[in-house]
Amino acid sequence: MMKKIKQALAAGVISLAVIFSGGTVLADHSGDKEIAVVKKGDTLYSLAKKHHLSVTQMMELNDLTGTTIYPGQRFILSGEEAGFHKIIAGSFSKKENAEKQAALLKKKEIPAAISTAVIDGKTYYRVQTGAFKNKKNAVQQLEAVKKAGINDAFILTSPSLHIFGLKPGDAYDDIINRMGKPKKTETQLNIKSLYYQGDGAGVRVTLNMKDGTIGSLAVYPEYLSPRLFPALPFTKAEAVKLYGDANKTKSVTCYESAKCEELTYVLDHLELKVRIDRDQTTVQFLEILYR
Repeated sequence: MMKKIKQALAAGVISLAVIFSGGTVLADHSGDKEIAVVKKGDTLYSLAKKHHLSVTQMMELNDLTGTTIYPGQRFILSGEEAGFHKIIAGSFSKKENAEKQAALLKKKEIPAAISTAVIDGKTYYRVQTGAFKNKKNAVQQLEAVKKAGINDAFILTSPSLHIFGLKPGDAYDDIINRMGKPKKTETQLNIKSLYYQGDGAGVRVTLNMKDGTIGSLAVYPEYLSPRLFPALPFTKAEAVKLYGDANKTKSVTCYESAKCEELTYVLDHLELKVRIDRDQTTVQFLEILYR
């Protein structure tokens, strides 16, 4: 609480516009890695217009609750949140019922697999008949499933797995482009620790030895500013809002004997872990890696 009060006092009271004169947007235009850094004089409206987005899209992309913005904030402008459109042909509390549904679909030559989702601590078994990047293909598959007799089938759009738009396979420079230059960097073999504020590393990345791309990426929100990185999840509620219901949840030991919660998301060839602190609210860290 005191930390947030100090941040608010340091930033001052700023209205819809960032109350300064002049200034422009700094952005990295390397494909879909675009990011904007708020400068003096920027407004959410002017940034949205400049990048051909609506104010609503800007707010949704960056989990903003209002239109007030501050110098130094880093906003995601790309469609990194776009993921896969899954066809769900049933959701069951008992695995055997899901298996029966999948077998029925396979008899009708419709491929089906069983995935799990944890909602409010309860595991559900979902029958999935495909995952498509192109929504048009997903709609065609949905029609085929309904013709097979599963009238309550539906499309579930899952966001892609990433941390602030970053994922394994991206270039190391993408981290700097999106999150900014750290105050300090420590390197040990192929592991880099990036310090943005405080004594702890806000980002730790393991690079592939062959090509120097990201092999795994861990982000520690405790050592990052929620004001500067509004699109990062700092609480469990924000993580679930961004990534949806976890494929798996479990209790893990932290702080010697304390218990923390770990949410695991799996999509395509990636796995994302979100560790929730013992207060059941705060995100300890996020880690994304190849499966």
